[in-house]
Amino acid sequence: VVGRALELMRAEFRPTTWKACWELVVRGRPAAEVGAELGLSEGAVYVAKCRVLRRLREELAGLLE
Repeated sequence: VVGRALELMRAEFRPTTWKACWELVVRGRPAAEVGAELGLSEGAVYVAKCRVLRRLREELAGLLE
């Protein structure tokens, strides 16, 4: 279910936003490192993470109701 939700959601975000979240959450890389690679501040990496995870929670809530 989560995998399908992620597939559907990915198109809703800019590639940089998605990659920032993915690298931070899934790959466990430090925010500073991810930000430097993507040309984002460390704070912007955390904002990307929050936006994607909030959307995932919304998507899963809809699937589980």
